[in-house]
Amino acid sequence: MKLLFYLSGENVNLARMEILQLAESYGRVKELGRDDRILILEYDGSEFFHRLAYTNEVVQLYDICSQEELEVVFKDIPVQGKCCVRVKGKGDGRIKLERELGAILWRRGAKISVSEPDTVYRVYIGENMCYVGFLKYVRDKKQFFLRRPDRRPFLMPSAIKPKLARGLVNLTGVREGEVLLDPMCGTGSFLIEAGLMGIYPIGIEFFEKIARGCRINLNHYGVKGEVIRGDARKMPMKDGSVSSIATDYPYLRSTKSAGPLEELYSKSSEEMSRVLKDEGYAAVVTNIDLERYFENFKVVFKFEERVHGSLTRKIYLLQCK
Repeated sequence: MKLLFYLSGENVNLARMEILQLAESYGRVKELGRDDRILILEYDGSEFFHRLAYTNEVVQLYDICSQEELEVVFKDIPVQGKCCVRVKGKGDGRIKLERELGAILWRRGAKISVSEPDTVYRVYIGENMCYVGFLKYVRDKKQFFLRRPDRRPFLMPSAIKPKLARGLVNLTGVREGEVLLDPMCGTGSFLIEAGLMGIYPIGIEFFEKIARGCRINLNHYGVKGEVIRGDARKMPMKDGSVSSIATDYPYLRSTKSAGPLEELYSKSSEEMSRVLKDEGYAAVVTNIDLERYFENFKVVFKFEERVHGSLTRKIYLLQCK
C-alpha cells in the first residue's frame, strides 16, 4: 500500500524519523519520495497511525499528477459512499477547486456530504505536483494540550512536553506489550506517553519526593507501570531486560546529592548498554554532545531543538551495538 504522511511543520526531520522507525517496527517499508512536509512510503504491515505525534494526516495515496490533470484523475477515481473533497496547499482557490472536484464526483453518482462523509478525498498541492488519496487518519490536536505538564497533579518546570515525549518514545520503535525504561524519569513524561500507547513503562528516579510525584501522575492518567526509587548509575534491572529506553538528562552542572554530571553520564551509559536488549534503541535528550560517553552505541539520528536563548536541546537516537 502506498501511504502519504502529511507532517507537522514543527520539526520535519523528527517527524520523518518517527514514521520510519514505527513503520519498520510494525511491517515492511520502502521510502518512495518527499516533498516539503509530505513523506510517501510503500508499506505492508499493521497500522500504527494512532501513535504518531508529529504527523497531522495519513492518506492512502491514489495518484500523483499536475494540477491541470486533477479533473481527469477525479473522473476515474473510485466512488465510495458519502464523500467530500478537501484540498490543502499554498495559494488561493482551494474552496473553488474542492467544489469543482466534488461536482465531478456528484455527476458520477456520488453522494456529497461535507458534515458526515464516509470517504474524504484529500488533495495536497505541492510545489510542482498534486497528491490525491483517501484520508485514513487525522491526529487529535487537543490531546497534547490536555496532557501538558501544568495540568498534572505533580509538576516540575523542566518536564518534557507530551508531544515531544511521545515522538521520542516512538523513535525507539517499541511496540505494545514491550518494556520501555526511563532511568531518570522525573515527573513521568515518557512513562505516561508509553503507557497510553499500550507499552509497559518502568521509571527510575533518584529523589524519593519526585518518584512519589511520578507515581501520582501515572495514576492520574490510568497508566499501569513501575516507578522505582533508584540510581541510573546502578540500575536494578537484569541484563537485556528492556526493549527500549527514552530519557532526559539533567541540564545543570551538578545533580546535588545525585553526584556530578560527568559521573552520571559515564556510568548511566554503561548501565543503559547493559539492560537494553541487543540492537535496542535509546532516545536521549540532553544539552551536551554525548558521543564520548556512549561508545557502546551507534548514533542513528541527532538533531537540535532550541528551547530558549540559553538552552538548546540535543536529541539523540542511539542503537545498542
